[in-house]
Amino acid sequence: MKMKRLSAFFGLLVLAGAVSARADNIAYTDQAGAGRQAFGGNLALNFNVLSPITVTELGVFNASGSGAIFGTIQVVIYNTGTKTAVTPVVTFSGNYTPAGLGYDVFQGITPVVLGVGSYEVDAVGFSGFDPNGNINYGGSGPILNDFAGSLAFTGASYDGSPVLDDPSSCPGYVSLPTQSSQFDAGTFGNGTVVTTTPEPGTLTLLGSGLLGLAAHLRRKSALARPN
Repeated sequence: MKMKRLSAFFGLLVLAGAVSARADNIAYTDQAGAGRQAFGGNLALNFNVLSPITVTELGVFNASGSGAIFGTIQVVIYNTGTKTAVTPVVTFSGNYTPAGLGYDVFQGITPVVLGVGSYEVDAVGFSGFDPNGNINYGGSGPILNDFAGSLAFTGASYDGSPVLDDPSSCPGYVSLPTQSSQFDAGTFGNGTVVTTTPEPGTLTLLGSGLLGLAAHLRRKSALARPN
């Protein structure tokens, strides 16, 4: 009975070497200490899609790191070539679970495929209660993730309108490439499944160790039996 249980346990150990887990890839991951501006207009970060990606969630910078959005912030992705929204508008207000480095919150959307083209993730509604980040006010801006070369970051844009409107310029701000991290504002995620398989050497070592342990247990069991 003990040997059967051990065999089942060892089998589970081997299976644990090849697992599937959901990994949330975040395009713009915001950092601590960046929330130093209360700008109520549009803040957008621009990017080109070089090979199609699927967007599964939209997010917004959460300066407090508490997950609480005290006002109302809206986020959307625009195709800047066609001047049209390509995702639903997501409204943030209330409490969420912090993600990334702890300073972004997200809501899932029906997956949207972004084809090759130019886009921006635009957010509006920041305030003194929900400050945004701006390199000109200190901080280093978001960390950029190009999804294994699928994205190229092309700067930022803004305007003073209190409603989402696809801003198109960024006068008076830093130049590229730093401008691509100009604002801590909107972001988005690409949900994927990552499968990890142990290397052959790891499997060999694991197998050798299990065989040795099994032999030791057999010898111990034989010694313990009455003659």
